[in-house]
Amino acid sequence: MKKFLALVLATALVFSFTACNSNSGAGNEKADGSSKGYVGNSSDEYYMVTFLSGIDYWKYCFEGFEDAAKAIGVTPKYTGQTDTDVAGQVAVLEQVIAQKPKGIAVTAVNSTALADTINSAIKQGISVVCFDSDSPTSNRSAYLGTGNYAAGQKAAEFLVPLVNKKGKIAVLYTVGAENSESRVQGFEDWCKQNAPDVSLIKVNDAGDTTVAADNLAAALQANEDIVGVFCVDGVAGTAGPTAVAESKKDLRVLAFDVDVTVLDKVKSGEIDGTVAQGMYNMGYWSMMMLYTEANGLSDKALPGNLDTGVAIVTKENVDEYYPKK
Repeated sequence: MKKFLALVLATALVFSFTACNSNSGAGNEKADGSSKGYVGNSSDEYYMVTFLSGIDYWKYCFEGFEDAAKAIGVTPKYTGQTDTDVAGQVAVLEQVIAQKPKGIAVTAVNSTALADTINSAIKQGISVVCFDSDSPTSNRSAYLGTGNYAAGQKAAEFLVPLVNKKGKIAVLYTVGAENSESRVQGFEDWCKQNAPDVSLIKVNDAGDTTVAADNLAAALQANEDIVGVFCVDGVAGTAGPTAVAESKKDLRVLAFDVDVTVLDKVKSGEIDGTVAQGMYNMGYWSMMMLYTEANGLSDKALPGNLDTGVAIVTKENVDEYYPKK
């Protein structure tokens, strides 16, 4: 299924790029005028910039980014802010801009705080796209990532029937992070429309696994009638199931993302499932979009917004989502 979805997206985007590539840019023609395809210069650098830079999630994204860069022949680089500090990510992005790369793919910890810095890069001739978490008020050329509101709805559609559409569900997430907030809103709106007897207990994971586990443990102790837990982001997906296991309560649990420890818990039946995003595609097509724009290979603007979608991972399909050895 993963390979099928990746192929569908890849085919659609190839057609998109091909259709708008009638006037090829620099580096795309041989001396005799015939096309040689996407062939880059190894001295050209393209950066991926993230927050919470050490988590496995970004490794899947950078794998795609790196594979695309290798296919083209340019140099990919990865860096990021180690936590969710907004000023810290701005500082990292400024440091990357100072290196004068050809392009930057950035995931924004805050939807507005990075806009001026992104615009600064663009004014200096650096192509910028956002992935996973957008900065829509900036002049970035494209956004490629999960439709987070729709992902929250899909999560509710899976988890809420498991608790018979009633009772309290704890939602563990990084309060203030735009992607997580959108998922929670989608989950909440689905419940209002389809399961009005469900109420949400919102718990902040603060972008830290220790804090996440402690805060969820406290919420479970304070609310004996919690029947389910939705771990809304990668940090929550790792820490939430641990807190549930330590509570000794029999709860229905849905995590988010495909950290190996989470996949193991799905496979063992410790949790009911996890939500998988198209991380590889985010990275791969971010690189392709940056290269396309930076080298003038398209007569038209890049696609403004591409939703890579999500899938629910359960015991039945979990083996498909383990990383390649």
